Formats: sequence, C-alpha cells, structure tokens
Amino acid sequence: MDIGVFIPIGNNGWLISKSSPQYRPSFELNKAIVQKAEEHGLDFALSMIKLKGFGGETEFWDHNLESFTLMAGLAAVTERIKLYASTPILVLPPAIVARMASTIDSIAPGRFGINIVTGWAPASTPRWASGRATPTSATATPAPPSTSP
Repeated sequence: MDIGVFIPIGNNGWLISKSSPQYRPSFELNKAIVQKAEEHGLDFALSMIKLKGFGGETEFWDHNLESFTLMAGLAAVTERIKLYASTPILVLPPAIVARMASTIDSIAPGRFGINIVTGWAPASTPRWASGRATPTSATATPAPPSTSP
C-alpha cells in the first residue's frame, strides 16, 4: 500500500470555515509540505485540479495553483516521492496532457503520474470547461451584421 499527501493547492486547504486559518496557496507552502512528506517516507503527493471556487464569504477554493505546473516545480526540488497532477477529462486536450506529463517525467524520471478526474460539483466547473458553452459565450456581445456591400 502507498501512503501519500493531498497537497493544498487551493486557498484555505480542505476546510470551508471562517474560523480556520485563512491562507493563499503558494509554491513555497507546497514545496515545504512535499519535502516534509518525502523526508518522512510518504510515497506520493497528489494535487487536485480546481478551475472555479465556491465563492461566498470565505472565497473557498477561489484562488488555486495549476496542478501540472506545480508538480513540475516540485519534481525539481524532490528526489524520491512520486508526484501526481490531476486533469479533468472534459477540459484539457489529451495530447497536451501527454506532452506535459512527458516533460515532467523528464524532470523526475519514473516519479510522475496523472490523476484523471471527471469532476463532482457542476458549480465548481466553469461553463466553458463543461462543454455547455465557450469561454466567451457568457461575456461576448455578437458583432452587428455587416452593412457593407
């Protein structure tokens, strides 16, 4: 059995609370956590993918790091621990995911993997990422028809 850590790439970690410590994610925070996990013999570090937070008073998960980029940075500052980035199947093209994975694997040979997710909360997925709309459809105003001959 492998034991690992689910790293806090979103603000305020895993607690939706006004009374818990409030913080923003950073590379330095995650580097310290993953290096400590490696030092204590944990097998892997896993980062989620979050494209849209839940808002509200605590702005829960409104501020996030990007999973693959973070894991590439962590690959360069660790030696043994396995690193898993997450990708939602409806958002990132498979060819891009494969290219990012092969690049990270060149930084940390044999230590990188991909966590493929489908998502679980429609409210946490931007409309453009769900196939229901394009990135500009919610905000763009169509141009008026051309009147030139």
